[in-house]
Amino acid sequence: MATSAPERTAGDVAGELERELRAAGLTGSVLRGLAAAAVSRLDGTAPAVPTWATEVTARLDTGGLDDGDLPALVRLLATTGQHRLLARSGVRYPAYALTDDVAGARVGPPGPRLPVRPRAAGSWEVLGRRTGFPIGVPACPMTGTAAWVQYLAGNGFNLLTYKTVRSREHAANPFPNWAFVPGVREPFGPGAPPVVVAEPSDWVTPGDPAVTSTNSFGVPSPDPAVWTEDVAAAVRCLADDQLLLVSVLGEDDGEGPAQLQAIADDFARTARLAEAAGAPVVELNLSCPNTLGSGGGVRPPICLDVELTTAIVETTRRALSSSTGLVAKLSWLDGPALAGLLPRIAPHLDGIAAINTVQCAVQRTDGTPTFPGRPLAGVSGRAVRDLALDLTARLVELRRAGGHRFDVLAMGGVTDPASAAALLELGAAGVQTATGAFADPFLARACVEDLA
Repeated sequence: MATSAPERTAGDVAGELERELRAAGLTGSVLRGLAAAAVSRLDGTAPAVPTWATEVTARLDTGGLDDGDLPALVRLLATTGQHRLLARSGVRYPAYALTDDVAGARVGPPGPRLPVRPRAAGSWEVLGRRTGFPIGVPACPMTGTAAWVQYLAGNGFNLLTYKTVRSREHAANPFPNWAFVPGVREPFGPGAPPVVVAEPSDWVTPGDPAVTSTNSFGVPSPDPAVWTEDVAAAVRCLADDQLLLVSVLGEDDGEGPAQLQAIADDFARTARLAEAAGAPVVELNLSCPNTLGSGGGVRPPICLDVELTTAIVETTRRALSSSTGLVAKLSWLDGPALAGLLPRIAPHLDGIAAINTVQCAVQRTDGTPTFPGRPLAGVSGRAVRDLALDLTARLVELRRAGGHRFDVLAMGGVTDPASAAALLELGAAGVQTATGAFADPFLARACVEDLA
């Protein structure tokens, strides 16, 4: 009788990595130098070997790695760019390299890949389409190219929103752009969010359901000639039971005060470009907390302006084919704000996606901004879980009370199967996760195994 191979322990994996490092000439001394350079680039400080790297590389030099060293070894290899070696080991590590700037990240995903896409029996209806288990990734740095979309789809994420695009090229905020927040492990309470402390080189163990992150990308976009071709490729790479939304953002010409109809027309113009590229669903980004104004300050989310939001939704709906789905992406709104906005936009929408990251003051331990020159940034993950549950529940109730027919695509704090289930049980048609998928690229598989 055949017997299955024994399951590898953390010590086995650490030992395999140790042997591969030696074969590649990556000694403790070399890795210490690489770690010092990477942390220096992230934090903008003079090169110095971080304590956590000193400890694990010292044991690597003596051949003394054991089970307890694997988390630090994964951090070391991810931070120093040894992604191919990590991928061969089969361990989880972040899907996005924090040491990459936006241009570097567009080259392709460094994260681990599952050999077979996780699939659940049956199908689910989302936005009028039949899909696999309804978990996906929202518009974020991991969905900005067809290569990234294909990677996430292969790991079992079925509802994917292509990162926000514009009608003209737009540069990203300066590096660094994304960081873990290890000090926040519980959801924000009522009231204004607290000041969040994060260093760009911080770390949270991959797969930790208490993960929180912060980002400041500023909604970059390639030229339409580039992104329309890439959107078409992204649509082609998905299976029949997977769905691509394309997030769009409009703006005025930047001269004088905001021009309501000019912004709405630019949203519609960009939405038509996405539709022509093959997008079955267009998502209106009305919620980003990271858009910089002409004076350098951070603009509030568009959805706080009822008249502008209504004009955008109505103008875009008229511009698109009736067969193209339309979704509005909202930030967290209080009771009166949501109740006042929803009746104005719901008749024109197939879905509402919520929530986006929550705008917070984000700073380093010395009080300076985590992202230089940008004291405000978006926070997501475990920190915003209760806010997402709250808004999802209110959307479902207002939908019922108003007789509306839109689907809810819920997100915010989805970092494990239980948090995904909580939103689905409230009545969401599907869930998406950015921080969760970033920190645990195998999260969709866990949700399929536990929830489908």
